Amino acid sequence: MDQSKIGQFLKQLRKEKGITQEEFAEKIGVSGRTVSRWETGSNMPDISLLVDIADFYDVDVREIIEGEKKSEMMNEEIRDTAEKMADYAGAEKGRLLKFSQIVGVVGMIILSAATVFQCLNYEPSPWTFISVILSFLALVAMMVMTLYVTGVLRRIINNRTAAIAIIVLVAVLFLIVVRYIVGMMMVIAVIYLDYLKPASRIEGIENYDKTYLEEEFSGDMTSHFFLFPDDVGAAEKADFWYEYKTDLLDTEGSFFLEAVYSDEDFENETERISEITCTVNNGEEDITQSVIYDEDMYNYPAYIAIDGYTHNYEYALMDYDNNRIIYVMLGYPDYEDLSEYSDYLKSDQDAYDLENGTTLERFCIYSAKAVGFDGYCEY
Repeated sequence: MDQSKIGQFLKQLRKEKGITQEEFAEKIGVSGRTVSRWETGSNMPDISLLVDIADFYDVDVREIIEGEKKSEMMNEEIRDTAEKMADYAGAEKGRLLKFSQIVGVVGMIILSAATVFQCLNYEPSPWTFISVILSFLALVAMMVMTLYVTGVLRRIINNRTAAIAIIVLVAVLFLIVVRYIVGMMMVIAVIYLDYLKPASRIEGIENYDKTYLEEEFSGDMTSHFFLFPDDVGAAEKADFWYEYKTDLLDTEGSFFLEAVYSDEDFENETERISEITCTVNNGEEDITQSVIYDEDMYNYPAYIAIDGYTHNYEYALMDYDNNRIIYVMLGYPDYEDLSEYSDYLKSDQDAYDLENGTTLERFCIYSAKAVGFDGYCEY
């Protein structure tokens, strides 16, 4: 079947009638764009329309299919067969059309409800933002398809009032979605600006106050600074400094207390740290956990209270040669910023990567595996 030849034949028949594509389209009940596609050969008339086209142009259905006129006219038997084929095709098309209409309407209702619920329970985040946008686009696509299948779209296009009403409705829906787009953009901007702002730095042993550190930072950093001493009165020499930055997502910080003790006080402080425990109830019983003593991961032996749990680390490094203890607390550490303190970090900084499972299985004395729950009970 030569579609281009058929298209030229239909174009020739129309010109012989002296009518435009729009005029012919109106008589057949299709759009002018559809007629144009027939005549260019990019598309073919539906089988249910062949009899109507043949009757209008006063030609045989076979002549349309073959793209040229024959000497004889279509006889009654051929016409009857063609009409029955058209009726059959129309009935089948009607069943499919009705099914498509039902699916389209149901899909519109579901997508509308999904979009509304997402907007009502909207919590700013990149994933919810993308979810709302995709739901809205899917709703618009489903709406257009449903209107097209039901034939309403064509009537809307030809009805100025209805077209304006639909445009206004879509504009209102778009403005509702834009509200969340703008909100998400503002959240992203705030997060980005928070990320760029420099960390606050505090220095000097006169600024060491364990009670303040516990109250200000223990919640975000899953730590109560258990290893840090209540005061540094027993130390012969001490230095303290920390940096922190708080944003919408979390608090990042690094805390260092370096203290040198006499022989007796060093032994006493070592004993205090080594005996630190924390009792957590896992839902059935109390579980007591002690600090871990490790001699391999750092440049000094270390007593560890947190190692990787929720991206936090707390430990005390024991410099036995100099009676010195370095107390360290890190929350979401940035190792490039801490490069000057590499002597106080793990020998292998790749061990801070929680994905590779090298941080003592995210050990934390402040937590215990909960019974019947895939999570932890915290102190």
